[in-house]
Amino acid sequence: MNARQAALNAICEVDEGVNLKDALGKIFEKDELQEDERSLANELAFGTLRHREDIDSIICEDYDGDFASLDIILKNVLRIAVYQYLFLDRIPIYAIVNEAVNFGRTIKERGLINAILRGIIRNKRVQALRIPRAWVFRNIVAAYPVEGEKIIESFKIRPTPYIRVNLLKNSVEEAQQKLAEIGLDYKQANWFSEFKAVSRLGSVINSQVMKDGYISIHDEAQGLVCHLMAPQSGDKVVDLCAAPGSKTTYMAEMMKNQGMILAIEISEVRMKMVVENANRLGINIIKPVLADGRNFSIEGIDKILIDAPCSNSGVIAKRPEVKDRVNSKVIKRLAKLQYDLISNAATFLKVDGSLVYSTCSILPEENEDVIELFIKNNPNFMVEPASSFTPIGDTYLKVLPGIYYTDGVFAARLKKVK
Repeated sequence: MNARQAALNAICEVDEGVNLKDALGKIFEKDELQEDERSLANELAFGTLRHREDIDSIICEDYDGDFASLDIILKNVLRIAVYQYLFLDRIPIYAIVNEAVNFGRTIKERGLINAILRGIIRNKRVQALRIPRAWVFRNIVAAYPVEGEKIIESFKIRPTPYIRVNLLKNSVEEAQQKLAEIGLDYKQANWFSEFKAVSRLGSVINSQVMKDGYISIHDEAQGLVCHLMAPQSGDKVVDLCAAPGSKTTYMAEMMKNQGMILAIEISEVRMKMVVENANRLGINIIKPVLADGRNFSIEGIDKILIDAPCSNSGVIAKRPEVKDRVNSKVIKRLAKLQYDLISNAATFLKVDGSLVYSTCSILPEENEDVIELFIKNNPNFMVEPASSFTPIGDTYLKVLPGIYYTDGVFAARLKKVK
């Protein structure tokens, strides 16, 4: 038995006069459902009954026959499916329809369920009840027809905080001992041993371990961008939008504090964060430069990171105000800024050097579209597959929210071939 079957059985018992809580309790006693299945069954059963009147009205609007005369099981199968469609946007539409159709006991019933639900899904009025109002949510669903609803649902979950061990000052094992001493619980992160997932940041921020530079706060997906850069000891690197310095300092740690990183930042206030982070971590190869990345110039640079200003559509769980601030005009303005940054960087990267363009956006207008336009206008550049440098990714590095419990991230690595 799965969650939908449990919810269906319970609701049918309610129609026979049984209390819903009691009906679910008996089902859970008899059948061993996993915790997540029990949770979904509860949500489906209580939610469907809570909105039953509105759901019945929607079904009747798209069903030509007499809904009241339908078999009790058939009615409740339809009700549960419509509830999922209206209120559980993490469940893909095809899965809602397929699961409901599977409850049909005959070919005729399965055909009827399929026809009614597809009619409801095509109903513009019902669609308006379901589609997220925010512009950014509509565009996420448009960009990711399969994963979009799950992405939006993930924004409601408290983000997982990550810390990064500073390998210049201590080993992973030594840092873990320090974390144990301050009583901080942690788990191994997704890809790199120096990253740890923690339950809370409050005790980290004020800890001596943090103040002494043994660790930093850094989302692991953002760390992937640095691995795509693959900086080596002795490299000459430019970080064109450096603040607050998480990626800048991680690259310096990867370079074993050997070489040079020019940290470019237009804001003096934000530049102070870069300098403070570098000093705390014991890094001396980062050179701060106050400048606008769109017109900064230098020669002989091996690698450039352009962590461009963006809509933050991949980190709405951390920045919920984004959903009310982002619209087509904002995206158009950002895309121009992003293109201008990467175009300027191209002028001072040496031949055979590489640049990485990254954002914490998941909208194609700020990511793939920017890269494709740049490549079209700069045939002396080629894309280097992310899969050659990072444990996930193919042509591009892309991490969608809700999959690894990290920030949403996009990055592309480009090589200057002539």
